[in-house]
Amino acid sequence: MNQNSKIDRVAFLEEQVICYMKNLLVDSPYHVLIYFEKQVNRYTSMLKEGKPYPASVENTLLHLIREYSSFISEVKEYLKIKTTVGNYSSGDVMA
Repeated sequence: MNQNSKIDRVAFLEEQVICYMKNLLVDSPYHVLIYFEKQVNRYTSMLKEGKPYPASVENTLLHLIREYSSFISEVKEYLKIKTTVGNYSSGDVMA
């Protein structure tokens, strides 16, 4: 990956994480991570219980699990970059 694409990736991740923080009304990327991990666990548990949900509900839950897992990967990548580079912003510290 060349330098410009790395910078673009970091900018994209930062923009995404800031958007998640605003939408979830939290002040730390760690809180975003916790939220999405809890939701994935919750939806996974619902499917594992074996209750007969309509196909539309199962498909929606599977879609949310995939989407939230993608969000988790983005937030983890962002946190890894920020801790590796040592470029901390005010939202990077757990409150």
